[in-house]
Amino acid sequence: MKAFVKYFVSSTTDVSGAQARTWCVDFVHSARQAQPNDGRLPGLQIETVAVHRISQFIAFFVILAAPLPFGSVDLVWVWIWTALLVVSLATAELSRVCYTDLWVLGSVAVILLFTCTLAVFQIWPGVSLELASPAWEVARKLAGLTLPDRLSVTASVPWVAFGPCLLFALAFARAYLIATDEEAARSLLKATAYAGFAYAVYGIAAQLFVPTKLLWRTKEYYLAFATGTFVNRNTAAAFWGCCAVLFLGQLLALSSHTWFAQRGPRRVQRSFVDHPIALCAGLLACLTAVGMTGSRAGVLLTLLGLAFLANLQLMQYRDQLKRYWLVAGMVALAAIVVFFVIGGMASSRVGMFGMGDPRRLEVYRTTLEMLTGHELFGWGLGNFESAFPAFRTADLGSQGIWDKAHSTPLEMLVSAGIPLTVLVCGLAVFFFGRMSLGSFARRRDNYMPATGAAVFLLGALHSCVDFSVQVTGFAVLFAAIVGCGLAQSISTLERPPRH
Repeated sequence: MKAFVKYFVSSTTDVSGAQARTWCVDFVHSARQAQPNDGRLPGLQIETVAVHRISQFIAFFVILAAPLPFGSVDLVWVWIWTALLVVSLATAELSRVCYTDLWVLGSVAVILLFTCTLAVFQIWPGVSLELASPAWEVARKLAGLTLPDRLSVTASVPWVAFGPCLLFALAFARAYLIATDEEAARSLLKATAYAGFAYAVYGIAAQLFVPTKLLWRTKEYYLAFATGTFVNRNTAAAFWGCCAVLFLGQLLALSSHTWFAQRGPRRVQRSFVDHPIALCAGLLACLTAVGMTGSRAGVLLTLLGLAFLANLQLMQYRDQLKRYWLVAGMVALAAIVVFFVIGGMASSRVGMFGMGDPRRLEVYRTTLEMLTGHELFGWGLGNFESAFPAFRTADLGSQGIWDKAHSTPLEMLVSAGIPLTVLVCGLAVFFFGRMSLGSFARRRDNYMPATGAAVFLLGALHSCVDFSVQVTGFAVLFAAIVGCGLAQSISTLERPPRH
C-alpha cells in the first residue's frame, strides 16, 4: 500500500491538478467499495463488532440473571446490575436508531431526571415548616438533638430508593436499543422466554422435592406454594405469567406464518427452540408454575394477558378470518378452562376468600389518607414503611408488617406525590397504546409489539394489587420486554438500513 501511494504521488507530478484530483477521488471511492461499513478499516470494524457483541451479551446476562439471586431484592444486586447496564449502554450500537426513538427514550430520561431531582429535594435539609415532615419535630423533642427539617420522613432513604428507578430505566433503554434491530429483538424475547422456562422447571422441581428450600437457604414463607427463586409467590406468578405470554406470542407468530402466509414475515431459518413442540413445552411449564403459586391475581391476570395477546393477533387477520368472533369466544372459553385446570389452588382460594382482601383494602384506604397534606411531593421515595405506622388503624390488628402498600401506583402517589405519578402513569398508558397500535401497523414481526403490550397489561395490572414491579428481578425483565415491544412497534422502514 505504501509503495502504491508513493508511486501514485510521484506519477501525479507530471499531470495537471484536475487529473490528480480525479485520480484521488476514484481511488478513495474504490477503496470504500472494497471495505464494508462506510470505508472504515477492517480491523477497526472487527473491533467495533466485537465491542457491540460484548455489550449485548452483558445486557442479556443482566436481564436473564436478575431473577436468580432471590429476585435481586438486596440493594447490592441493584448496584451490580446498574453498573453492568451502564457499561452496556456506553458501548451500545446505535446504527438503527431513528428520530422517533429519541422521543421515546427522551421522555423516559426526562421523567428519570424529574425523579432524581425530587429525591434530592425530599432529603434536602432546611425546608420550610409547611413542607417539612412532622417526624423531625417529634425527633427533636424526644431525643433533644438538633436536626434540620426535611420533606422526607428519613434522611437518606429517597436517594437509596432512586437506585431501583435508575435500574428500571436503564434496563428499558438497553433493551429498547437492542430491539431496534429485529433479529436482536427476536433473540432477546426468545432468550427471555427460555430463561423463564428454566426458572419454571426449577420452581416446579423444588416445590415437589425440596419444598423447604429456596435455592440454598431455608424457605420461611409460602411453604405450600412454588416461588422459584423469588421470596414472594405473587411476584413469581407474575414473572412466569410474562414468560408464558412470550411463548404464546412466538406460537401465534408460527401459526400466522402458516395460516396467513401472504401477510406474514419473510421466512427465516429456524432451530429446535422455534419448533412448536418446544414452544408448547415452555408454555405448559410456565403455566404449571403459575398455577402452583396459588396466586389469585397471578393466575387470573396471566390468563387475561394470554387472552389479550391471542385476540390482538386474531384482530390483525379479522378480514381473512370469517368467524372471528366465534374464534375469539373460543379463546376466552379456553382461558376459563385453563384457569380451572392449572389454577386449582388459586381457584380454591378464590372460593374461600373471594377476589378481595379486606386487610389489603383497608391499607389502600389508609394510604389514600396519608396523601393529605403531601399531595405535591409525597412523604419521600421508599418511605412508605416509615410513614405508614403512624396511620395504621386498629382494623388491621397487630399482626403483620406492612412495609409496602401492595399497590405500586398508590405507593408512588404517597411517596412521590401526584405530579410525578400522573406523568409516569400517563407515559405508561401512551406506551401501551403505542405497542397495541404498532402490532397493527407492522407487516412483519407484528407479534413482538403485541407481546410487549400483553406483558405490559399483565405486569401493570398485577402491580396495581401487589408490588411485583418493585422486586428488582421481575422489574428488569418487565422493563426489557416492554422496551423490546415498544421499539418493535416502530416500522422498519423508519429506521436506517442495516449495514
